[in-house]
Amino acid sequence: MHWKTRPRLPGWNDAVLEWWKTQFINAPIHSVPFAAPQLPVWGLEIMLMSAFKTRLFHPMQKIGFSEALDSIVRSDPRYQRDAYVFLRDALDFTTKQQKKTKGTSVRHVSGPELLEGVRQYALKEFGPMVMTVFDSWGIHASEDIGNMVFNLIGAGIFGKTEEDSIEDFRNVYDFEEVFVKPFAPEKPATTRARAELPAPKPTASRK
Repeated sequence: MHWKTRPRLPGWNDAVLEWWKTQFINAPIHSVPFAAPQLPVWGLEIMLMSAFKTRLFHPMQKIGFSEALDSIVRSDPRYQRDAYVFLRDALDFTTKQQKKTKGTSVRHVSGPELLEGVRQYALKEFGPMVMTVFDSWGIHASEDIGNMVFNLIGAGIFGKTEEDSIEDFRNVYDFEEVFVKPFAPEKPATTRARAELPAPKPTASRK
């Protein structure tokens, strides 16, 4: 899984307006790519300034994470909003950990790799309270992480490759084993069986 980015045009800010003015508006009449009788330079300036200020030419906006969560939680109320925030942070944690290991930037992680990152990040953040927190969010198995991932993919927040599948998240690890067992109290060492007393010597029989 990876963060999905969408192409967007540069923002129409003052720098862009200044560039337009230097290229066209303040340029000599013969260098402006419009016939002067059809569109005077001062008319071009008024038109462009008005268009930019009213955002007639606007950059392509991508949906924000918060807006995506609003839609996801409404359509699939199984998981709490905070669970998705945690998953986003867990993906960032996973990519950073892999960068440390591989020594290079990681642009994509597989389902099992993400689940391992979720395990490490959850233990780091919540310690022995992982199961309590996950239960409150509606997360009870690794499949739930997969469902959330594909909800984010459907919303355009996460991206995937053709090899990624919801099956990658099924039965990867048992929550009790990875989140409860590390904090279970150690069993007391088995006490050694008491050494048997030596058998009493047989008494000498009387003749």
